[in-house]
Amino acid sequence: MKILIPAVRDAALQRLRRVAPGVEFLIARNEQEALGLAAEADAAYTFCTPAVIQAAPRLRWVQVGSAGVERYPFRELRERGITFTNAKEIYGIQLADHTMALILAFSRQLPFLFRAQQRQVWESRKNSPPGELTGQTLLVVGLGGTGLETARRAAGFGLRITATRRRTDLPRPDFVEAVHPPERLHDLLPEADWVAVCLPLTVHTRDTFHDAEFDLMKRTAYIVCVTRGGIINTEALVRALDAGKIAGAGLDVTDPEPLPAGHTLWTRGNVIITPHASGHSPHSGTRMFDLFCENVRRFAAGEPLLNVVDMELQY
Repeated sequence: MKILIPAVRDAALQRLRRVAPGVEFLIARNEQEALGLAAEADAAYTFCTPAVIQAAPRLRWVQVGSAGVERYPFRELRERGITFTNAKEIYGIQLADHTMALILAFSRQLPFLFRAQQRQVWESRKNSPPGELTGQTLLVVGLGGTGLETARRAAGFGLRITATRRRTDLPRPDFVEAVHPPERLHDLLPEADWVAVCLPLTVHTRDTFHDAEFDLMKRTAYIVCVTRGGIINTEALVRALDAGKIAGAGLDVTDPEPLPAGHTLWTRGNVIITPHASGHSPHSGTRMFDLFCENVRRFAAGEPLLNVVDMELQY
């Protein structure tokens, strides 16, 4: 059994060999080298392009290092029956931290106060509305890894939490008041003070937030998103902000991305933009390698793998 992997440190390679003594690891420094080794590979880590898949007739499993998988070649993976695993729940911790940072920034009027600091003005409290999260409602759209971690943190701030999730048969976390199917989104939006978009981007979730959804939100509500920009239709968001249909937006992801210089979202006082920074963490790399090692062990032992992507739902 042979697994194609990128170049790793000696300690990491030794760990992989201890985890799966019977596995040979084929090391490629780039895709060109991966293509040269692909014919021998039963599995691959990070190398997941149509060219590599075509060059690897023995390929049975591919592990990637991202949670979002919209850019990968589903057609080729599906046609070959290759098991595809992602990094679900690896990045949820820091994405949830970032989501709460955006929510807190708006609640405590930090963008307004930061602009006052830049002008060296000791701003009067009467010029900014007070904010307090306790008792307000957070709607988590997509109660997966990131959504669960966001809800867990939000509960600590006293927020009332409702959520949507495709798998409504899963147990409801005790810190979430209610979990609803995605089809109930329109019923839930009018009561939300905060909307945290935690969905993956798929053909089914693109433009989940368009004009109709913004029409249903409170004028005092904020929307925040740290997963993928295409879930929120940018033009509809701009229209909603122009019309005062929502109070503001916190975006770590945009569509297009990067957001072009001169785009109207850059200069709005009620929009916070960060450059897809939410995934950064000093610990996510360790969590990702732990997952890969466990899946290598399972693959070698013929056991079910963790984080298998549903090829129809594409997450």
